[in-house]
Amino acid sequence: MRGVAALLILGAVWSGTAVAQVADDDPNVPLSFEEGIVLDPQDLPPPIEIPEFSKQTFEANNTVAAEAFTQKKYDMARRLAATGAEAGIGADMFLYAHLLRSGLGGAVDTVGAVRWYRAAAQKGEVGALLALAHMAFENQGGLAAGDGRAFLRQAAAKKSVEAKIVLGQVFLSGMGGPLDEEEAKRWFLAAVADGSTEAKRRLADLYYMQGKEAAAVSLYRQAAMDGNARAAYRGGIALADPQGKIHDEAAAAPLLRQAAHAGLPEGMTAWGLYIAHQKPPLLAKAARWFRKGALAGDGEGQYLYAVALAKGEGVLQNREAAYEWAVRAVRDDPEDGTRRDLALALARSLPGPTRARIEEIARQPLLVFANSASLDRNADPR
Repeated sequence: MRGVAALLILGAVWSGTAVAQVADDDPNVPLSFEEGIVLDPQDLPPPIEIPEFSKQTFEANNTVAAEAFTQKKYDMARRLAATGAEAGIGADMFLYAHLLRSGLGGAVDTVGAVRWYRAAAQKGEVGALLALAHMAFENQGGLAAGDGRAFLRQAAAKKSVEAKIVLGQVFLSGMGGPLDEEEAKRWFLAAVADGSTEAKRRLADLYYMQGKEAAAVSLYRQAAMDGNARAAYRGGIALADPQGKIHDEAAAAPLLRQAAHAGLPEGMTAWGLYIAHQKPPLLAKAARWFRKGALAGDGEGQYLYAVALAKGEGVLQNREAAYEWAVRAVRDDPEDGTRRDLALALARSLPGPTRARIEEIARQPLLVFANSASLDRNADPR
């Protein structure tokens, strides 16, 4: 599913001659980025992705320790939770373990956290089993990744829908044991039977990966009807792929629109590409959606918005702003040659001091946007 432009074969609408159009200077002049743009070893993704777990919350715990925690009085919460844990209160054991693991209110103690999570699990705290599984996959507190599946099975036996979904993930990825697609399917189906929309989306992902496109899209649509924006996005992409077995752009449109209006970053970019593909192409509207995706942190959106700014298609031409977004796009995926080529071409069209200033802006997080080169002439008030 990666690479919206490639799947939709719409990127050519924007990027076909972008590099040639912006390279005013001699293309043979060597030019390199600042060191921070180069791929560093720590930027490499892990070989196997850690499964997703929900954030632990304690607002529902009716204890004085939980009350202090919700008020962010972590020192007090830690003392009260320790006292309650020693007294055998399961909710306080769970909270105390979390505080030890996170280091809130005191030093980090992952071994102690494992001890108290185990104790909380014995008191019926299912969330403690999920936390233990997460720690196992992170190799924390003396646990190994292989321990994670056992904790998840215990939680699933206690009717934890999240545990079933995560079990599907780990069997699909090979985390903590052998990869087993049928076992992953079994756990996703169990969670679907419990009414989980997210499990429908993940089962659809599995079907799509196995080439069962019609079955995948059916599940994507069901999950999208339940409000799952990522399912809407993936279903829309599958239907919009002209090389797919179930290509249907008209059916893709409402799904991509749903994902975009739900605020999914890649959904906003994909909807912009879909709009750009219309006849005649709605370039201004497409550029606005590229900008929204870019601001939300989608690297493909950042690249496409840079192309729009560089060519002046749908927006006022602004090569300084285009360079900023091109640099951000490169930072998002340093190995993408197309993004790097665009950034280098734009860099050659700008004076050295201007490049340095924009590269400094591009180092800032997207939330720190007061000095951005791209906000002055292309703001979208909507």
